[in-house]
Amino acid sequence: MKPFALLMVCLLTLALAAPAFATAVGDISLYADDQGNSCNITAPAGILTVYVVHKFSDGGSATGSRFKVTVPPGLAILAFTTTFVPIGNISGDLSLGYGTCVSTTTSLGSILINSSGPAACSYLAVVAADNFANPIATDCLFGEYTIKTGQAIANPDGSCQCSVATEPTSWGRVKALYR
Repeated sequence: MKPFALLMVCLLTLALAAPAFATAVGDISLYADDQGNSCNITAPAGILTVYVVHKFSDGGSATGSRFKVTVPPGLAILAFTTTFVPIGNISGDLSLGYGTCVSTTTSLGSILINSSGPAACSYLAVVAADNFANPIATDCLFGEYTIKTGQAIANPDGSCQCSVATEPTSWGRVKALYR
């Protein structure tokens, strides 16, 4: 019985520690600017540009990514422009090869969008590519990992402002604010 209990304690310890060993590959989201400073996008009728930005506030790095972008009714993707090597299309399955190991905030490209004036608080999102369970980033050792993604808000009002974190934090630090 004691060997079994010891084995169970070891397995439980490994299971709880596994997230701590996850590879950091940053996060990809959509912004009104190419440095990822504002995820609030004003979308009047006409043509607008939205930027896809890969950030590394988690200390990670990457050599590529695979994802797609979804837009709400009232917006239509016209084109995606990038300096990286693209395979596929941004509306269904886009793979980008960065050509080098990137570890600083990087604009992956710009999306040209036709707007017929979407409703307030309409969300544009980076999501998993077609036929994939999760968006993926390739680290600098060429391992593929699920990447965190975000969304931008078209025509935000007081009820749906998005915010961009200015520094990395942890759940423990957030809880400490309310003790």
